[in-house]
Amino acid sequence: MILNIIKKTLTEYNLIDKGDRILIGLSGGADSVCLTHALHSLADELGIRIYAAHLNHGIRGDEAERDEIFAKRFAEKLGIECFTDKADIPAISTEYGISEETAGRKIRYEFFYKLCEQYNITKIATAHNKNDNAETILMNFMRGSTIAGLCGIPVRRSCIIRPLLDVTRAEIENYCRENNLEYVTDSTNLTDSYTRNKIRHTLIPLITEEFNSNFINTVSDNASLIKDDSDYLDNEALIKYKELVKDGKISIDDLSDEPPPISRRIIRHMLKSIYGGLNDVSSGYIRDILALIKKQSGTEIHLFGGVTARCEYGMLIIEKDRKGIEPFNCGVAFNTPTQIREIGKIVTVTTAHKRVSDGAVYISCDENDKIIIRSRKEGDKFYPSGMTGSKKIKDYLINEKIPKEKRNSIPVIEVNGIIAAVGNRVDRNFLFRDSGVRIEFIDSLSVHDKD
Repeated sequence: MILNIIKKTLTEYNLIDKGDRILIGLSGGADSVCLTHALHSLADELGIRIYAAHLNHGIRGDEAERDEIFAKRFAEKLGIECFTDKADIPAISTEYGISEETAGRKIRYEFFYKLCEQYNITKIATAHNKNDNAETILMNFMRGSTIAGLCGIPVRRSCIIRPLLDVTRAEIENYCRENNLEYVTDSTNLTDSYTRNKIRHTLIPLITEEFNSNFINTVSDNASLIKDDSDYLDNEALIKYKELVKDGKISIDDLSDEPPPISRRIIRHMLKSIYGGLNDVSSGYIRDILALIKKQSGTEIHLFGGVTARCEYGMLIIEKDRKGIEPFNCGVAFNTPTQIREIGKIVTVTTAHKRVSDGAVYISCDENDKIIIRSRKEGDKFYPSGMTGSKKIKDYLINEKIPKEKRNSIPVIEVNGIIAAVGNRVDRNFLFRDSGVRIEFIDSLSVHDKD
C-alpha cells in the first residue's frame, strides 16, 4: 500500500529521475526507517541509488549515541552506505543566538549538502509525512502565520524531496510492523514540553475524536487548495517585488497602491532576502511594518537578528547590519547542490529549454562548460545585457546602488573563465535563447524540517 502511494507521489510531482543518487535523512525513527526501507525496495524499479545520513546533535547523551549506532546498523543490513557526523548543537545555538531547533536544522542540512557535493548526490529525501504536515499547519496557524504557512510542507523544494507526504503516521507504523522493521524513539517526542508534541498528543487526537475523524486528510486537502491560491498571489507579488524594490527599499506610495495580499507579500520578500528564509517570521512582523508605514518618516522598528525597518524620505527600508563577506570561489556540477557558506546560499545548476520568471539565472552554455561561482575581483568587467559596451563590476554595482558592504556577497558566475553573469544580470554574450542552463540560488535555512 505505502509503496504504491510513494510511487504515485514520486510520479505526480516528478520528484526523481532515473539515475538519481538520493540521500535519505535517517534519524532512526519510524518515519525515516520506513522511507529508507521503501526507497531501497523500489530502487531497482526506479533506477536510483540511495544513501543514508545521520547527524548526532549532541543533545540527548547516551540516547543520541544509541540512535547513531542504530542508524549505521540498519543501513548496513540493507547494504546502504550510511554517513554519520556529530555536532554540538547547544553550543552552536548559543554562539549564533538561535534556537536549538534552528541550529540543528542549519547544521544538519549543511552536512547533507556537503555530502551531495562530495558524492555527486542529486536529491535529499526527508521523511515528513501527512501528520507532520497537519501539525505544521496547526502550529503555524496558532502562532499567526500568513497564508503561506497554511499551505503546509512543500513536497519538493529544489533538490529536497518528501516522498512520504501523502502517507499517514498510522500507515508508516503499520508498514514497519508488516516488514518487521525496528526503529528508535526520541524520548523528547514523548513529552509535552514542545508545542508540536502538545499538538500531536493532545490537540489532534481531541479534534479527531470529537469533531472530525478524518481530520488529518481534511487538513492536507485544504492545504492543497490554499497552496493553489497562494502560489498565484506569490507569483503576482514577486513580479511587483522585482519591479518596485531596489536594494531593500520601496516607495511607500508604491507599496500602499498595491492591494493588501500583494503588499504583505512584497514585505515578506524583503524580509526573506535578509533572513535567508522565513521560518521564524510571523505575520505579526508584517503588521508591525505596515503600521510603521502609516507613521512615515523618522520612525523605525527593530526586528530579531539585528534587522531594522524604517521609513525615510517616503521610502520603506529594511536592512541588517552585515559583517564583511569573505572571498569565495566554488566550482559547481550539474544537478548537484553546492553550498556557498560565505553568502549562506545553496546553488543548483540544471539544463533548461525554456526561460521562466522564477528568480533563477538563465544563461547560454551546456554541461560540457566549466561553471564557477565566485566573489568579484579587482578589475573584473563584463558586458551587461541592456547596456552598451563593457562595465567594471565595481562600477556596475555602484550604479545599481548596491551598498558597499553588500557588494562582495553578489555572486559572479564564470563560464570557461569568462564572466557570464553578475547576480541576476547576464552578460549579453551569454543571453539565454532556445536552451541553456538554469542557475538557482536558495537560502541555506529556507527549508522545512522535522527530524
